[in-house]
Amino acid sequence: MYTIFETFVGAGGSHIGFCKNGFTSVYVNDNVKECLDTLVLNNPKLKDTAYIDDRSILDIDKETILKKIGLKKRELDVMFGGIVCKGFSLAGERSPNDERNYFYHKQIELTDKIKPKISIIENVKGILNGKVLSRNTPEKIKKQVDLVWQDLENHKGKKADLRKKGKVTEEIEKEGLRLRKNKENLLNLIVEKGYLVSVMDDITDMFDRSGYKTEYRVLNTAWYGAATKRERVIIVAVRKDLKGDFEFPVPEYNDSSIGTKFLDKDLSKLNFKKPLTVKDALKKIDYSIDDVDNVPMNHSAKTVSRFKYIPEGDNIANHIDKLPDDLKISSFYSRGNTMRLDRNKPSPTLVPGHSNFPIHPTEHRSISVREAAAITGFPIDYKFIGSHTKRCEHVGNAVPPPLAAAIAKSCVSFLKKIKS
Repeated sequence: MYTIFETFVGAGGSHIGFCKNGFTSVYVNDNVKECLDTLVLNNPKLKDTAYIDDRSILDIDKETILKKIGLKKRELDVMFGGIVCKGFSLAGERSPNDERNYFYHKQIELTDKIKPKISIIENVKGILNGKVLSRNTPEKIKKQVDLVWQDLENHKGKKADLRKKGKVTEEIEKEGLRLRKNKENLLNLIVEKGYLVSVMDDITDMFDRSGYKTEYRVLNTAWYGAATKRERVIIVAVRKDLKGDFEFPVPEYNDSSIGTKFLDKDLSKLNFKKPLTVKDALKKIDYSIDDVDNVPMNHSAKTVSRFKYIPEGDNIANHIDKLPDDLKISSFYSRGNTMRLDRNKPSPTLVPGHSNFPIHPTEHRSISVREAAAITGFPIDYKFIGSHTKRCEHVGNAVPPPLAAAIAKSCVSFLKKIKS
């Protein structure tokens, strides 16, 4: 048996993958109640094995944490954190002072206190280019950053609303240019003063000072049996006193449609299974049973009419000109239910917008929570708790279980080596 300590556990995508490979969770944390409710409902053993913590990671008392999990320092096998990533997301204006950018500091502080054999951070690709304000940045500069970035977000929202109504004026455009110039000038000042640092460099430095060596890879979930081509950055920190190297999981499923590069070795001579498709995932669902997670959304008649103009595997942005005037929407809206899935390919990253996932390959509706969960790789009988919006978020934010399982196998291989 191996032990795992999980932060930002969400609905349990990472938990599923590690449990399948012999791990017992001693601690689970998430500050979203519905997530923990979902996790415990589907994994009732947690009530006996784990300390269940519903606080923000910022409120966790690292001085008492070892007592709560019943382990001594250096005994824990793996710490895993799917750190909240909205600050690093490529969507929106990324502020270098976004408080969500700094959750990894707490994760590494917990690592330093507990000293697990392996500490893993999972995040979006945006973290690779992420920049944050250094710890010695003056408060005055931080407040300026908050103000400038918030003004930009507010302007973008106002402009989007006016665009829908066809009322974007020259003044609005000039205001946007002014705000972006303010942002550019402030960024130049921050860079000149040396206040802007790389997130990845900061993470590596913090782990190094805590006695860990780190490596990272961009892994594609479709490589490991999920029916979605979601790319995630996996940062693995191994305690320096442990001999041996951590080996990232080699892809099992691959073809030319998956553009992610695997850096560890030459894959050209390996034989791969064909990546799972949306159709493969949906085949697993029993549509005859009563399942609240498989109830389709009740779209308006106008929305359904708009769906009919979107071919399979295509986006409404490519067909705006074909829509009648009363059905037209901004071509800038390219996510969520403006995209129809291709049943014969893995799905793109599933990001719920306005409670909607992408459109079903053949039906004129967005896919259900159950369908999204099947594509992501959740067990077909996994139940989600909360409003429709929350349940969509639970699936969309989850670490796909097949990816977690592959990482868990690599952890087991390393842990076996250091014990032998």
